[in-house]
Parts: sequence; C-alpha cells; structure tokens
Amino acid sequence: MASNKKLIAGPWVGEFGWELFAWQAYIRSLSKHYEKTTVICRPTSHSLYSDFADEFMYYNPSKGQADSFFMHGLDFHTSIREIFSSSGLEEGVSLLVPRRIGWPPHTHWSEAFPFGEHIVKPEYVNFTNRITTQQFDFQYDYIFHVRNRKLRKNDNWSLSNWQKLTEYIGEPEKIACIGTYNDAAHIEGTADLRGVDLEVLFKVMSMAKCVFGPSSGPMHLASLCGAPHVVWSHGGNKDRYEENWNPLKTPVLFLSENDWHPSPEYVFEEYNKWKK
Repeated sequence: MASNKKLIAGPWVGEFGWELFAWQAYIRSLSKHYEKTTVICRPTSHSLYSDFADEFMYYNPSKGQADSFFMHGLDFHTSIREIFSSSGLEEGVSLLVPRRIGWPPHTHWSEAFPFGEHIVKPEYVNFTNRITTQQFDFQYDYIFHVRNRKLRKNDNWSLSNWQKLTEYIGEPEKIACIGTYNDAAHIEGTADLRGVDLEVLFKVMSMAKCVFGPSSGPMHLASLCGAPHVVWSHGGNKDRYEENWNPLKTPVLFLSENDWHPSPEYVFEEYNKWKK
C-alpha cells in the first residue's frame, strides 16, 4: 500500500457505512506515517478524506451492489490494473487490496490493529467541524433516510410508513430526505436533498433535531456529524450503533421491536419519550 514515503490508499468499493467505520479513519491515522497520501475513491466520497489526502484519484466501480466491505460481481484485481494503467502510476508500487481493518462491526473503535509495519488506531473526526467552503441559508429540523435499496429490499421501510411518520411530525417543510437517487426515496411535501455534496450533508445533519431511518450508511454518518438519530433494525445491530460505531458518543435511540418494520406510531412515540 506504500512505496517509500508515499501512501496510496483505495479504492473502497463496499458500502458507505463500512467505508466510514472500516476504512477512512484508519487511512487518516496511517497517513501520518507518510510524507504524501493519495486516496483512490468515488468522487462522492472526496470529503471523507480531504482533511489529510494530498491528492485524489477518482474511481466509480460499475458492477453490482455494494455489500458491507465488497461489491458483488466486481473483479477487484482487474479494476486495480485499470486504475494503474490509466493513471501513469510508477511501476513497483505495492497496493493492499482494501477489504476491512479489524473485525467490524464487532471490534471497538478504540482498538488498534497491525497494518503492515505499523500499529494503527482509527482516527475519527467530527465532519461538521470541517465545513469551510459552503454557505447555508436553510435548515431542517428532521432528516429522513428513506432507504430504497434493491439489496436486501425487505429491510426497506414502506413509503406508507414514512408518509405516516411525516404526518405525525406535522411539519413537512421542516423535513429533508437524504441519500442517493438510486438507493433512497423522497416523501412528497418534504425537501429533496438526495445527491447533495457530502459537505452540505454534514452541515444539514449537524443542524437537525433528529435523523430518522433504518440501519444504513447515512445513519452511521449521523453519528460522525454529532446528529441525534433514531434508527431501527434487528437487535444484533444495537452495539454497533450505541458503542462500536459511535466514537463521538452521539445520542442515538436504537429500536429493535419488530426488527426492520416497527410501526410509525411506535417510532414517533419512542422518539417523543426519548427527546424529553
């Protein structure tokens, strides 16, 4: 992964949430051992690395669905050869194929792991503190991630549930929907912030009263923006949200009643009790 004093890291091809907690914080820490760091990533992930990367190479894998720390149908070694041949990188540079570091989500964020000749402890940052280029004249009290993925689509919450939650909150103009256009939906009457630059999302999340959604990458991002969030999933994800993937100790209400499909009434009632 390094040649002399130069670190070349990436590309990460798995899910966004796993990029947050099984990759980017370790690369930030590892970069301190090198004079120069080049990050290979999707253009949309640029802001995760901009505080320490010296240069970027952008790569958008075009195969199947991202899943935890890998992507279905992707020939990773062929992709690496394509990146090297198109970039003019010098021969002899070694690259460690990024899979995951440690054993997330079971390992704790405070643990250190051997990484080549170095012992690396993940270095997380509050992304909200890194807003330098954007001006904001809008604010939303509530953020929805209306997960609408084809992968494990049974984990998606129904649109009727989201619409009912919107009615319970009662102020759709104060709600914004986030995520990507391919993997998230928008609820009519709310603001559509799908596809916005990550720096915009950092700020929008940090200013919200609460972020709502089933377990997903954007819900993990809420943790690194200091944004209180209500998340639902099966009980096996509880430690991940409350402890292992919550290095900033961001307030989170984890709901596991009925796994991925709690009623909107239950979500709203539990949120109201929690916020008091």
